Amino acid sequence: MLRPKNFEEFFGQEHLLGKGALLRISIEQNQLFSAILSGPPGAGKSSVLQLIRQYTDYEIFQLNAAFTSVEEIKKVENYAYNMRGIKKVLMFIDEIHRFNRKQQDVFLPGVETGIYTLYGTTTENPEHVINPALLSRCRILRFRKLDNNALSRILSRAVEYVGIAVNEASKKYLIESSNGDARFLINAYEILSNIAKTQEKGIIDNEVLNIYLGEELTKYTDNEHYNLASAFIKSIRGSDPDAALYYMARMLEGGEDPRFISRRLIILASEDIGLADPFALVLATATAQAVEYVGLPECAINLSECVIYLALAPKSNSSYEAIAKAREIAQKTKNLRVPRHLLNVEGSGYKYPHSFGGFVKQDYLPKQINERIYNPKNIAKESKIFEVYKKLWKERFASNELKNKEDGGE
Repeated sequence: MLRPKNFEEFFGQEHLLGKGALLRISIEQNQLFSAILSGPPGAGKSSVLQLIRQYTDYEIFQLNAAFTSVEEIKKVENYAYNMRGIKKVLMFIDEIHRFNRKQQDVFLPGVETGIYTLYGTTTENPEHVINPALLSRCRILRFRKLDNNALSRILSRAVEYVGIAVNEASKKYLIESSNGDARFLINAYEILSNIAKTQEKGIIDNEVLNIYLGEELTKYTDNEHYNLASAFIKSIRGSDPDAALYYMARMLEGGEDPRFISRRLIILASEDIGLADPFALVLATATAQAVEYVGLPECAINLSECVIYLALAPKSNSSYEAIAKAREIAQKTKNLRVPRHLLNVEGSGYKYPHSFGGFVKQDYLPKQINERIYNPKNIAKESKIFEVYKKLWKERFASNELKNKEDGGE
């Protein structure tokens, strides 16, 4: 009932459906292209169908991969083949990731030849769940989690349609608890509206909310999201696994996407542990992959293992500091020429290290740059890297011009 009937009623996803955006242009011009619509639940992926019905003459076959067989897909393909040149056909597959990669091969002939246009929606990472051959023939359209402004406009439209008002406190709760999911917002409003109809005031207020909640629940707001995430990262950085696990549990209980947590762990593995324990990045990346494959609730165990390891791993931020310094220098020296002997020019004077046992002393930086960018820390595994670096480039540690504190400390 509240699906958008035109572009003006579609709130959010301006990068795809705003004026002059790619998806909007293709719909307005009645020239669709095969695409994978990827994004979180309730972001508007399926609602795009309403716009296609309104603005194009495509015949639409909407199917759900959870309940559709390969044979049914072939039947639609045969129909599209028979209608070629007469009708344009769109095959819209919800939850396309539920087809395994071998089953997804069924789409290749139709998409390749243009017999029909394929739209597949997924809440998963397309690169992980979609057959590479199919992915190469489709454009990925990434839908973003709806912001509070878009959710507020959607709620206002629902209020206008249903006629049950919402006070400001309840409106704020509804928007923040929806966490960018318009479907959750509408469903919650519908339940609250039914409760409000039994009350004398007939509006959604704190009294109605208390009935809906049954008990006072912690509100996982945007502020709470950032506060807990900050405490979580600082606890791992501070080598306190108990605190880190507590804040992670708070996030998960509040409905946080575990993929957000795994992404933060990958960043932390390089930013705060780095070369003191290079395996930290391997484990964090493997954990993110496990989260994608396993999902909640079981992936909480994978996250727990990773959090404990990272919290107790030795810490070094030398990689973080090194790239920050390199970028700072690069911004100031954009016009410096690469030394001639490093160019692919015959007779340039480049010395091939493997011809000298694996290492030969020669200048790699432009002569104008006389700073040491990477400053290793004498911590855990990085101390071995420190020794190798110091042995190969003694002058960088001996020269007054280049000298930095060799222990990496303050």
